[in-house]
Amino acid sequence: MINYRKATINDIETLAKIRSIFIMEVTVCSEIERNKLEIANKIYFESALAEDSFVAWLATDNDKIIATSGLSFSVAPPSLDRLDGKVAYIMNMFTFPDYRKQGIAMKLLERTVEEAKSRGYSKITLNATDMGKPLYEKYGFKDVKGDMVLYVK
Repeated sequence: MINYRKATINDIETLAKIRSIFIMEVTVCSEIERNKLEIANKIYFESALAEDSFVAWLATDNDKIIATSGLSFSVAPPSLDRLDGKVAYIMNMFTFPDYRKQGIAMKLLERTVEEAKSRGYSKITLNATDMGKPLYEKYGFKDVKGDMVLYVK
């Protein structure tokens, strides 16, 4: 039986490991880069969970974590579509291959969106992989073109 719960400080190590597995699934990186990423994510999750600026929902099967979702909260200058400036960003949506296509990700997404709504966030954004895009579209997310990124070194 699949159960759902919020992540706690005790899940930090697992959250960091699953995030690195996800990153390796969508991009090429070395084992050294993966280890650095896990360490950086442990530090992030420890701080963000304590500050309540990040929340994660987990799906478990007999206490084994089989899927995750994450939601980070931020405030930007107000705009016409969100006068309070509050923006929630979904990340860390990942389901292990043996559990895919069973509705688990949708249940995690529902909980994640409800979490944002309960905190007063009316704008929720995410960056979808090709595999995840149909899930988000089915839920009602729209593909908005025009975002640009600059990585400064």
